[in-house]
Amino acid sequence: MPTTTAVNCFVFSCRRGFTLVELLMVIVLIGILAAVVGPRFFDRQVFDERLFFEESLAAVRYGQKLAVASGCPIRTQINNAGYTLTYAQACGPLAAGSAVANPSGGNYAASKPENVSMTTALDITFNSLGGAAGAANSANLGNGAFVLNVNPVTGFIGTTP
Repeated sequence: MPTTTAVNCFVFSCRRGFTLVELLMVIVLIGILAAVVGPRFFDRQVFDERLFFEESLAAVRYGQKLAVASGCPIRTQINNAGYTLTYAQACGPLAAGSAVANPSGGNYAASKPENVSMTTALDITFNSLGGAAGAANSANLGNGAFVLNVNPVTGFIGTTP
């Protein structure tokens, strides 16, 4: 025995699918998204700013961890030239100002991409407890889109966004 749904569809010729209005609304929404979001995918500056911010953040965190693990004060600088990690004082066979070795090889330093803007620089020294000393404990990258703050007492590294 047929169900009522099958009988109703047979009598009233049920149709399944989307109406023309629904399809047009989906096309309009896709067009709006393409106009607003599309240009961001072709602007290299957005990617360079985010990449340099993430690399700088990783360098600051590594400098703090190295200071805690080694007991040597580590100076971290982020400025218009890029970021560098150096030993703030002589530590064992290493002289003050010696570059920190990157675990993947070479020195732990990198230059800033040309199209990345920076409004304030960061210059701090982490001690063996992870705390930070230095007057410049904040860095603004990408016209203030990315902010890196270091709490002087605890050494907590906060970011925005």
